[in-house]
Amino acid sequence: MSPLKHLPAILFSITQTFAAEMPKSADNLALGKPCTLDPKPNYALCTDPGDKAQLTDGIYTKGHFWTQQSTVGWNNTGSVAITVDLGSVQPVRGASFNTAAGAASVTWPASIVVLVSDDGRSFYPAGELVNLGMKHGTAPDKYAIHRFWTDELRTHGRYVSFLVLSGGPYTFVDEVEVYRGEPDWLTLPFSGESVADAKAYQLHAAFEQRIRKDLLAVRESAAKLEGGAAKPILAELDAIEREIPAMPRRHDPQARATLPLNPLHERVFQAQAMVWRERKAAPLAVAPANPWDPLDLTGAPVRGGGEVSVVMMRNEFRSAAVNISNAGESAAVLRLQITGLPGGTNPAHVTVHEVAWTDTRKGAAVAAALPDARRDGDAFLITVPSGMTRQVWFTFHPADLPPGTHRGTISLSSGQIKLQVPLALRVFPLRFPDQPALHLGGWDYSNIVKGRDVTPENHAAYLRMMRGHFVDSPWATSSVMPYSQDTAAFDEWLRLWPTARQYCVFASVGEQIGRAKMGTPEFDVKVREWITFWAGHMKQRELKPEQLCVLLVDEPAEPRRDNLILPWAKAIRAANTGVKIWEDPTHRDPSAANQEMMALCHVLCPNRPMFLEGGAKFRDYYAQRRAAGTELAFYSCNLGSRLADPYSYFRLQAWTAWQCGAEASYFWAFSDSGGGSSWNEYAMAASTCYTPLFLERNSVTGSKQMEAIRESVEDYEYFVMLRDLVAAAENAGGHEAAVAHAKKLLATAAGRVLDAPGAEKLTWAEPKDRTQADKVRVEMLEAMSALSTPGDKR
Repeated sequence: MSPLKHLPAILFSITQTFAAEMPKSADNLALGKPCTLDPKPNYALCTDPGDKAQLTDGIYTKGHFWTQQSTVGWNNTGSVAITVDLGSVQPVRGASFNTAAGAASVTWPASIVVLVSDDGRSFYPAGELVNLGMKHGTAPDKYAIHRFWTDELRTHGRYVSFLVLSGGPYTFVDEVEVYRGEPDWLTLPFSGESVADAKAYQLHAAFEQRIRKDLLAVRESAAKLEGGAAKPILAELDAIEREIPAMPRRHDPQARATLPLNPLHERVFQAQAMVWRERKAAPLAVAPANPWDPLDLTGAPVRGGGEVSVVMMRNEFRSAAVNISNAGESAAVLRLQITGLPGGTNPAHVTVHEVAWTDTRKGAAVAAALPDARRDGDAFLITVPSGMTRQVWFTFHPADLPPGTHRGTISLSSGQIKLQVPLALRVFPLRFPDQPALHLGGWDYSNIVKGRDVTPENHAAYLRMMRGHFVDSPWATSSVMPYSQDTAAFDEWLRLWPTARQYCVFASVGEQIGRAKMGTPEFDVKVREWITFWAGHMKQRELKPEQLCVLLVDEPAEPRRDNLILPWAKAIRAANTGVKIWEDPTHRDPSAANQEMMALCHVLCPNRPMFLEGGAKFRDYYAQRRAAGTELAFYSCNLGSRLADPYSYFRLQAWTAWQCGAEASYFWAFSDSGGGSSWNEYAMAASTCYTPLFLERNSVTGSKQMEAIRESVEDYEYFVMLRDLVAAAENAGGHEAAVAHAKKLLATAAGRVLDAPGAEKLTWAEPKDRTQADKVRVEMLEAMSALSTPGDKR
């Protein structure tokens, strides 16, 4: 499985964004000079033999950026180094990097570090273009061509290297420039130590960029203060900025890069607390929060007031949250207790998490990780740094509480400060089933104890996390279904998932099986023998062959892949074993796919973001396939999980599934954190972290995205339960009014949620109302309760 690689379905208007006062092209020392590119460009639509020369030929791309030969592009490389040889040591005033982003999963670079060297061996940092370029305008959030540039360097070198940390799967550039400085700069000493390891320095540059970005935001906020109130705050920020270049450069790539990153970063937020105090913020304040809304790292502090309200049935999981802002001069350690609910102080049916702040490759800080809060006797300890807002997340799981509204209190104390938030837990007289109906999977590949970012040390915790979140359709690699009759790997995989309802295998087939090639009678025989053997083995393990789903070729989108699937699918269908052919087609127009291949699939799993964008024709195609007997499922793999909205991207996928009659939901990919610790996106080998979990070598931590996935399965089950209660009530007679109301809910509930303003916007930063799903869910609870109550509800 790989992220979608497609161009936008429509043409975008092109915006060119660079300032008129840029250095004149006559000052460009790089013009016509040779480049080295590491790694080699690999984006098919613009890669050609002239790539090395194109970045300094003075020709800028016209038209759609990454489809032109004048552009150089990389896909899934994580970082790129472009080094220009100026021919001799030259004084350097500045540099520029011309790129484009804003469509088709192409994002702006996370950082562009400029390094200089006189000899090509010892390189020294000169500046970072994303930060320095902000003075000339920020990159827009729509499709545009944008130049990151500065003329504030004061250095020299023969070799100028652009070390680019990609902000997503792709890196594109059509021209780099280096601007001439003053002749007497040739004798200036280099600042700081030389960079022995460019990758390690890139990690340091990401730390520096995060601190500078937050410093800029606090400075802008402080500048709005009236009178002379801003003066000491701005002076402190200036002092911090002067100290940034002296920060230690060594950072452990496996360490958690939680915010604040270091003591200097803490001082930035302490300055933010100074701003808050000038605006009369309370030293500490707590308020209920919508758990699905994003937090603003440099936003205003919360104001107190309000009640935490949770409405649910027994045996399900539901979330709530409070935000705590600290305007004090130093970090506050709060003791948190939950009292008044059944079960005593801090009842076992409530789990408490201290939400952690982490950064992303795009520089958008998120509060998504859900480590368990520390216990200290009869309280949880919650740390809130000065000038920051900390969220506390509560997961409610009342298995056996009596129905009714239970009232309690969330209490927080620190020294003389005592804060309280009222808590209302309403439990309906219904019980959520242990095994919900919706199938759930995420290309976990848990058959590999050491693969992607799963390790022998975290494998057991990884399995526990998935099982605890309703994953019932685990995925395995092709190694569990060899063409031989070796069942050892398959049986070990089954042992890991004894209660799974489906077993999904990415077979990744080719043009032959063993020595038998496609198009020969021997090929058809071998495929039938292979699938028949594994169907028989499922029966031997007291499982149904229909529980085995085989993905033959991933994301077919063009005739070559369709035609590879077709002969395999024909042979498997001819064997008639019950094993299901499962495919995730990504054709922009599914009616243009090989229709024989599509018809042979037992399960079609369209990409949900494509489905939402595809219009009526796209949707109707899959509705017709379902009407003809094909099972439907949905999957998503288009966004890195940290920037994907827990609500609209993850939770609402199940609502789309219900609306369209789909029976399963999948997300790429539980095991893929980009080739490193999920806690440190700066150090990922790849460019995108897809797992909704926080994986590191020795542990697995949950997230808001993973909680949204679990609640999505529960949301789907509400529809199933309500439908079944309606059927039972109609069979029994009576409850006419309640039945009529429930039928209307079944017909309209999904549309009310999915058609709400902003629900189709899948990134977390986009504003939207994230309350609609729970409002409708509570209506469904009330409707189910009415149908479950004896008597005629007229």
